[in-house]
Amino acid sequence: MKKIINNTMALAATLVLSVFLITFCTQTVEDPKGEDALDKLDDALQEFKTVGLLHNEIMDEVLDDFRNHDGQFEDKEGYFDFLEESLVRNLSSKDLLQGMKVEDIRSHVSQELAQLRSFYGNKPRKALDTDTDNYFQFTVSLYDGLLNPQQMQILYQIEYIIHNASSTQEIISSLEMINYSTQVQSLSHDDRLVIYAATSVGIESAIYWEANFQYWVDALAHGDSGTEFFKTLDGAGFFDSVQWFSGRRMVRADVAGAVGGAVTGCMAGALVGGAGCLPGALAGGLIGAAGASAHDAASQILEHHF
Repeated sequence: MKKIINNTMALAATLVLSVFLITFCTQTVEDPKGEDALDKLDDALQEFKTVGLLHNEIMDEVLDDFRNHDGQFEDKEGYFDFLEESLVRNLSSKDLLQGMKVEDIRSHVSQELAQLRSFYGNKPRKALDTDTDNYFQFTVSLYDGLLNPQQMQILYQIEYIIHNASSTQEIISSLEMINYSTQVQSLSHDDRLVIYAATSVGIESAIYWEANFQYWVDALAHGDSGTEFFKTLDGAGFFDSVQWFSGRRMVRADVAGAVGGAVTGCMAGALVGGAGCLPGALAGGLIGAAGASAHDAASQILEHHF
């Protein structure tokens, strides 16, 4: 029964996003074959690396919106409502999404945030960063009917890397190796895209949050909490779970959002005549990653400070 519900939710998300992409996707993407296959492969990977960079750019823009907000929020709902508006506005400004209507981006962001809040809201704090119960695994299981066994295996390898790495550099080097592994190279062009979404967002997410999470604490907690943040780690690394904070949880949530968005975007692109998997996966991956990223950071801060 659980699998039927999960597959139904995944199909619903795909159909919703496909409607958005009807007016968005016009270009075609061919499955690379022949001598220039690796060049085309690298082109797709570079486009997803751009998505990772856009993820970080949007996080900075949302952070600036919180910094520039006048007054106080009455409750957590006020924070999350403001977060959603900021995400929609900043996503809508990106060239990658210029073909999508603002109301369509809003609908997809709302759906992403509702799914995240439903998952986190039903679990005690201590259960949110385990190796068997986290948003990444929830997302992969949600789309297991749309992912093949080899994709699933690689995605769980990515999760293992994030869960066990001791530094951002270790995450970067390990995920870069995944991109060029024989296991990934043996996938079809379209099947590789969800892996590229995961690795590219995972790398940029780790870089961004290690450098900037303290500033998010400052902006959302309204005080010198961010300045004191790293002192509370008491010598532990950013990716160690200490007290109320988990860097791994943020990175895994970001990757989960990218995976879910890329899967539904790819499927939607295939449903739209002539659109192809790549443009839909790029758009969906960016929206999913940005939504999951900002929500998880805000959730951790608000869970602790309010």
